[in-house]
Amino acid sequence: MAYAEKARYWQTPVSPMKSQGEILALLDEFGADRMQVTTGRADGRLAWLIRFDWQGRSYRFVFQPLPCEYPDKVLSHDGKRRPNHAQAEYQMGRIAYGFVKALLTAAEAQPTVLFGFLELPAMRRHPSGFPYTAAELDVEDLTGLLPAPNVLQLEGG
Repeated sequence: MAYAEKARYWQTPVSPMKSQGEILALLDEFGADRMQVTTGRADGRLAWLIRFDWQGRSYRFVFQPLPCEYPDKVLSHDGKRRPNHAQAEYQMGRIAYGFVKALLTAAEAQPTVLFGFLELPAMRRHPSGFPYTAAELDVEDLTGLLPAPNVLQLEGG
């Protein structure tokens, strides 16, 4: 994985709050319901949890800032001085926005592109308390959710 300082959108001046608002606008335009953007911690690091319902199903995206090679180094970004770890949050917002925009654009033509982000409430709960998504499960877990195949039994002789 690349360090934040070497990845795309490093110099962005767009605030994380603006990126969150743009993501919610994309979801609204897409036709999503019950949209939620929550900022919290995952594995001790900042994370965004984006949840929404679409066509009767629940989906979830999680984003975290890329790690910084020099997290406490202070640089000027668009005339404002910020430590690299804070700029990585700005960068994460743009990465999240681009990701969501591309995925929703693809889902308009091919809804199955969202499958990996589909929450599976029938499964055990993730330690976070949310249902697992399809991408968080292995093949055995996923196939265990499938109904048993219909078995045709023939009677007679």
